[in-house]
Amino acid sequence: LQDWFEMMDMATPIIAQVHGYCLAGGTELATACDLVYVAHDAQVGYPPVRSMSSPDMAWHVWLLGMRQAMEAMLTGDSMTGDEAVAAGFANRAYPADELDARVLEIAERVAKVPPDLQALNKRVVHRAMEAMGMRDGMRATADINAIGFHQRSSREYFAQFAKGVTVALSERDQAFGDYREGTPT
Repeated sequence: LQDWFEMMDMATPIIAQVHGYCLAGGTELATACDLVYVAHDAQVGYPPVRSMSSPDMAWHVWLLGMRQAMEAMLTGDSMTGDEAVAAGFANRAYPADELDARVLEIAERVAKVPPDLQALNKRVVHRAMEAMGMRDGMRATADINAIGFHQRSSREYFAQFAKGVTVALSERDQAFGDYREGTPT
């Protein structure tokens, strides 16, 4: 969790660009960035809630709000890039073949603001989120993540890894019919 906060605390703006799947730790990495741009067809989700534990960086409530966070946490379902923008996870979605160029254009705009002012601008947003309790909220849930790994369901899931990671992930997602076992919701 501290590593993600270190990224947030950097003076330099960090921009995430998401093609394809952005799952589990990938969502945490993107959350630690200042700006997030996705392809329309990106898939953003946290499927480990289905079989292992809650996230160690519980970003869902802060970015999605209570109802959408609850649905994401209780199903492990993914969002498309467009849904991720509508929910508040990402800034904008673009066609996959335009994403690189569009994100570069945005980065060039960001770079026009002097770095000393960008550091302050970035800090304003983070300080406001901290005043609302974001860091405390994320820290307050990290122990639940650790407890999850000691639950019967999680231990059983980890035992499936003896069959191979792909097999374990497929078995996890088969009942849901998504990720590698079907079409996303």
